[in-house]
Amino acid sequence: MKMNSAHLGRVSRAAVLLALASLLRAQGPAMQGRTASFDPHDISGFWELPFDGKFVPQAELAAGVTQAVLEVQAQKDAKAVRWCNILGMPFLMGVSRPLDIRQGKREVVIAAESVAAVPRHLYLDRATHIDKEIFDPTTNGDSIAHWEGDTLVADTTGFEPEHGLTAIPGGGFRTADAHLVERFRLLKNGSVLSVSSTWSDPKVFRAPHTYEYRYQRAARDYEARQPIPCDPFDEERNAFVTGASAANPK
Repeated sequence: MKMNSAHLGRVSRAAVLLALASLLRAQGPAMQGRTASFDPHDISGFWELPFDGKFVPQAELAAGVTQAVLEVQAQKDAKAVRWCNILGMPFLMGVSRPLDIRQGKREVVIAAESVAAVPRHLYLDRATHIDKEIFDPTTNGDSIAHWEGDTLVADTTGFEPEHGLTAIPGGGFRTADAHLVERFRLLKNGSVLSVSSTWSDPKVFRAPHTYEYRYQRAARDYEARQPIPCDPFDEERNAFVTGASAANPK
């Protein structure tokens, strides 16, 4: 059967449109997230912290936080890393892989793809912290949260001062008296999650210390991966993290 040029043109245009439609469907999770409407009161999703997603000014430390104090704290942190301990906050919010945030009616759960972090729970169904006589301090602390307009405000106390990675971005470290207030807010039509963190502790900071992370929303088809393992009995790994391999190169 012979086809004239007009018919061939229609066939070619149809083929192009079909191919374009297939491409848009394939790229849908990434492209649709930029334009689709979103609920500013739901921060659920996978969120990845890019290399340029941190604004961390230098903290103003209290007079009692001397270099000797910082060195002792750094040694404790190094030991926690060496032994693959649960590192807690604020480490959890800065991991290199996407955070999985799921919001329900009673709480917001934040899980990291790291063996060094257990999920955080931001409770929406209570307005006060658990009594210290009942709640045992943890590396993540006790978090309660509420909405102020389009901003989710999370308030955390009850930190364990001796365990995990205590270093705070910009300087200082968490203690039993540390108080953390985080403000979660969606930007750019829901494609960016801003988390502004303010640490207060008169024994560590001269003034409250604030920094901000901005996470990119991962594609809708992103699937969580198994955490990278951590073996505290791997001699080569231990020599690397403690600096022994650099001091004694082969």
